[in-house]
Amino acid sequence: MFNDEGIKVLIEQLAKKLQPFLKTSNSIPEIEKEPFITLDEVSKILNLKKATIYGYTHKSTIPFRKQGKKLLFLKSEIYAWIDERKNTTKNDLEMKADAYLLKNKL
Repeated sequence: MFNDEGIKVLIEQLAKKLQPFLKTSNSIPEIEKEPFITLDEVSKILNLKKATIYGYTHKSTIPFRKQGKKLLFLKSEIYAWIDERKNTTKNDLEMKADAYLLKNKL
């Protein structure tokens, strides 16, 4: 059938033809994952008691993950959650009201 050289050439040709269909781990860049922070760290960031944060997790108000009984948080998600909850200023409300009135003329 084939000698060693023929098999080698055949394997190389097959590898070239299959390359577009194969995804190797080298072609996908590794994404550095953000480390999780603990309930204690979240408590310090938010300046809240642990019981309050437990309440938020129970109501699914705050972004979190569970690993067994341990609560895990991402610092970036906690800061995004804080930004979502910022109070609307009087100026922001006036701008929204003006935009609404322009869009929906009385």
